[in-house]
Amino acid sequence: MSTRNDVLDAARRCLVRGSGRKLTLAEVAREAGVSRPTVYRRWPEVSAVIRDLLTRDMTSLVTEHITAVDAAIDSAPESSPPKVLAALVDGIVGAAIALSEDTLFSSLLRRQPDLMAPYVFQRLGASQRGVLALLDSRITQAQQVGAVRSGDAMRLGAMVLLITQSAIQSRSVVAPVLGGDWSQELTRALCGYLTPVEPVSLLTTTADIPPGDGDRDEERS
Repeated sequence: MSTRNDVLDAARRCLVRGSGRKLTLAEVAREAGVSRPTVYRRWPEVSAVIRDLLTRDMTSLVTEHITAVDAAIDSAPESSPPKVLAALVDGIVGAAIALSEDTLFSSLLRRQPDLMAPYVFQRLGASQRGVLALLDSRITQAQQVGAVRSGDAMRLGAMVLLITQSAIQSRSVVAPVLGGDWSQELTRALCGYLTPVEPVSLLTTTADIPPGDGDRDEERS
């Protein structure tokens, strides 16, 4: 195992053991059994260690679940489009459940929200870009077999990420309403968004109204 992974594994153990409390580079180095200069050369501050840890573990966890759709896509056309869509959504929701139940992620959200906030409200982190790349490729493949509606796969993936990330991070806010059913409701939301049926536009402009219709409306009023 590389020194990098040794240090990241040590940081994870420290964070889990401390229920997400703040830690120092010296603690991480001691836990990893390496010198502090070894850690300082790669990571100038402890937040950089945590960012790399989150990127590694989130990408690994999401990949494990999202790639489950590959079997359904590979077996197309034997797998019907609805089955491919169901496999894709199940993978996304499965990853969301796993992240919400992961001790590291849940403890950091609870104890160090300031560390997580920039990646929720301000910018895309490396872990989110990795998840977007996974979603982009699977959505593209699902579109090719008619399982997902048309549209730019990266844009669709970005919206899926936004919906899912919000569900993970804010589920406690609506827990009195949804209870433990948040994942079922997330499944319905994602299926509704990705299903290959063109929605009826709710935005009607005057240019969309056939000539004369406006006059008839005025007459009826």
